[in-house]
Amino acid sequence: MNKIHYSVIIRTTGQAGEKYAKLLSCISELQPEPEEIIIVLPEGTKPPEERLGNESFYYCPKGMVRQRLYGLEQCRTPYALFCDDDVAFSSDFVQKLHKPLADGIAQLSAGPLLSFFPQRGAKAVASMLLGNTAPMFPWRNMYVRILRSTGYSYNRNIDSSKCMYYPSESLAWTCFYAETEAMRRICLEEETWLDAHGYAAMDDQTMFYKGHLRGIRTVVVANALYEHLDAKTSTRALQSRPNVNYSMGFNRMVFWHRFFLSRHRNILERFLDRVCFYYQCVCACIYSRINVYCGKKRKEDHQKFVSGILDGAGYIKSPEYKNLPPVKE
Repeated sequence: MNKIHYSVIIRTTGQAGEKYAKLLSCISELQPEPEEIIIVLPEGTKPPEERLGNESFYYCPKGMVRQRLYGLEQCRTPYALFCDDDVAFSSDFVQKLHKPLADGIAQLSAGPLLSFFPQRGAKAVASMLLGNTAPMFPWRNMYVRILRSTGYSYNRNIDSSKCMYYPSESLAWTCFYAETEAMRRICLEEETWLDAHGYAAMDDQTMFYKGHLRGIRTVVVANALYEHLDAKTSTRALQSRPNVNYSMGFNRMVFWHRFFLSRHRNILERFLDRVCFYYQCVCACIYSRINVYCGKKRKEDHQKFVSGILDGAGYIKSPEYKNLPPVKE
């Protein structure tokens, strides 16, 4: 087996308990072994009691983006496996993810996580009508493609029995493998708006899509399966936090303007950008309001979401936003 010089970087709050213990167990069985294990915790928190014995603990301000980037800063190997504290995988997981990078096919890779796509049936149809997501056309051999609405189209028909590669413009940030130099070239630290309001909505989409625009290729390795032990339970709990609803509105507005409208000079392209995004935006506000009437959402959560959109529209006119470095190098 060829030596792979890689690290494992884990973002955690130190409270995942059994899920974190399961992750550590999986890391201990990885072949080949990682050269370093970097655990990044928010400042002021205690390290988890579960230990491997050879990990290093680092502290930085709390944030989904900040903690991952701080782990990247500490990394001294050419490759890294980035993961949350609630995933599980097999001992040959890194081998499968490393192959497309070693072969020069991509600079980032991940296993498929189909549970993050809309559930089949009414929910998938509703998401499509709202402009959030849409099934991918059969002739597109991709995993995820970002849409002008800031939503995405997805391919659920992944053949996990074969070592197939599916190009992708975005991924769930839960677990992925990367060339550390490629990660640094994305310069995610420039996107200061992501973590500005206590919750970095669309952080994963921003990183991978910005990488795509900079020529950094991402693939999903069909047979590199892993399990997300959290199974969306924390995502559902987040929806009731006002700052989450605010960030979802604010960050979506900024993402659309920065990665679509501001890049396009063609009149037709800009017209399509506006039509697609405004449709999604209006539908999202109507749907949010309906959920308030149905008792599925608090009125203040809806108000925060709308405020986030409006404040995002104000932010893209500000000097701070206009001074951000260009998306493409």
